[in-house]
Amino acid sequence: MTFRLTRRRSIRAAATATAFAASVALLAGCASSSSGDTASGSDEPTPLTLQTSWIPLVQFGGSYVADKEGYYEKNGVSVDILPGGPDVDSMAAVASGQADIGMGNADTVARANEQGADLVIIAAGFQKNPLAILSSPDKPIADPKAMEGMKIGVPSGDEAAQDAIIAANDVDASKVTSVPVGFDVAPLVSGEVDGLWVFYSEQPIAYEEATGKAGTVFLTADYGLDVYAQVYAVKKETLEDADKKAAIEGFLKGEIEGWQDYVADPTEAVDLTVNDYAKDGGLTIEEQTKQAELQMDLLVTDETKEHGLLWISDDGIQKNIATLESLGISGADESLFDTSLLEDVYAGKNTIE
Repeated sequence: MTFRLTRRRSIRAAATATAFAASVALLAGCASSSSGDTASGSDEPTPLTLQTSWIPLVQFGGSYVADKEGYYEKNGVSVDILPGGPDVDSMAAVASGQADIGMGNADTVARANEQGADLVIIAAGFQKNPLAILSSPDKPIADPKAMEGMKIGVPSGDEAAQDAIIAANDVDASKVTSVPVGFDVAPLVSGEVDGLWVFYSEQPIAYEEATGKAGTVFLTADYGLDVYAQVYAVKKETLEDADKKAAIEGFLKGEIEGWQDYVADPTEAVDLTVNDYAKDGGLTIEEQTKQAELQMDLLVTDETKEHGLLWISDDGIQKNIATLESLGISGADESLFDTSLLEDVYAGKNTIE
């Protein structure tokens, strides 16, 4: 039996120092002049480029809505949304000037900075990290402690996260067997493993399609793995230029409006994904609708209800820093985040009208 799965993990820890440097050098060689050079005072919208972290999916549905509904243009910018993929490093694209804004995870931004980039996170789409543990309902793993005595499938790149979740929850590591796997649910379906590291809004859908049963899932973010995901990162120097910062703020306003529409009703985002932005991707309305609904758990929290979507809180920053340290990332501190644009955009409210 073959299990269909599209990998969408934002390539969280794939870049080594050499790979990152090579990506920056390559992109710098083909980068066009910065879009921030648009003459100030022009009536034309400022062109910006958004580099997404993966192939077109409803994962980026709010951006698609913002584009199609004209929310970017209303706020003075025109945005070229670039699809990502296994060979695209969104942080290298920003560091080199190939893109103005890059999407990734807090740890990918921090790792890029370790390798010489100077990036800052200005907003966080997924308040909860999508990494989760999926297991069979017949042999459920409902929390980290239940991993003891189990074989856990760990894809390449998630080893540090496995160690961190075990350490944060007083799990006896000697009682957990880690099994190297790919990004398919087949090892769990066959019983080769008891649990599997997955993307919360992705593989659980594939597992249910393969078995006819909903799996047991717990988000690692609920157990101490606090890493913002689908964050928006820019070069720090961009925010030091008044005109460029104004353009990024305009982008952020339009982006939030798109995600507000998504949260109110993801139907348009699903349709745009399947029939426009990923029209040749073989996606289905049913599959993308399921993913869109699951993503609500990542997008909407008590904090976003109080402050607005894409919010970054002081408490969230501290939790992220602690988790980044547990993942072995050095040098991450408050300077990795800049909340000034979000504060200006919302101006004390929790929506943009």
